[in-house]
Amino acid sequence: MLKYFKYSVVAGLLLLSGCINVKEDIVLNLNGSGSMHLSYYIPDALMKDPESLRHAMVQTGIEFPLTVKDFNGQFAGLEGVAVKSVKASTDKGYYILDGTVKFRSLNDVRMNNVQFRITTVEHNRELTITLINSMNKPQGTHSQSQLNYENILKGSLANYGIKFKVSFPTKVISANGNIKDRDVAWNVPMNVFLKSQAKKMELRAVYSGRPTILDRIKDFFRL
Repeated sequence: MLKYFKYSVVAGLLLLSGCINVKEDIVLNLNGSGSMHLSYYIPDALMKDPESLRHAMVQTGIEFPLTVKDFNGQFAGLEGVAVKSVKASTDKGYYILDGTVKFRSLNDVRMNNVQFRITTVEHNRELTITLINSMNKPQGTHSQSQLNYENILKGSLANYGIKFKVSFPTKVISANGNIKDRDVAWNVPMNVFLKSQAKKMELRAVYSGRPTILDRIKDFFRL
């Protein structure tokens, strides 16, 4: 009973304490390598009980790192993927975990709830970012207390979102996000995704596979 009371308190904090947001800014090079800048913004009120918050993430299927060790750990063992910098700080009521990751190929990067894939489509390339909703997978038997807790937590995710921005090395041909020059941005409110009952959400962008001379020059200096 004490355990479920504790989790209910965390669910209440999620409802009252403000937004949880994740930003992922990706820069792609012509050869598929690049860098990823990740920022996690978590209200200080939630960080007062990190163990309960961690359990909350498991229950909803939405996981993100809470410490520098967690940040490094999610990329451990991935060949061609390296954490270049990571730091934790606080600002204006938020705990902020901020880091930069370099990768040899974006296809090799795997994160909690997120997968990346670059494929060739005729003379172009297509980037697919797949968000995986673990909450809609079979979770086994739950008590009524657990189910109530999960439902409360699902509703609280109205303020939780993931923002992706990808800077492509060539012209963007099409995308299901917002295109601005060679950048594509997606803003994903997690409550919409969770309530959709879909197990996956795919963010897509097609960019030219025929780089111009200017593209190659820019790529050379970016590398």
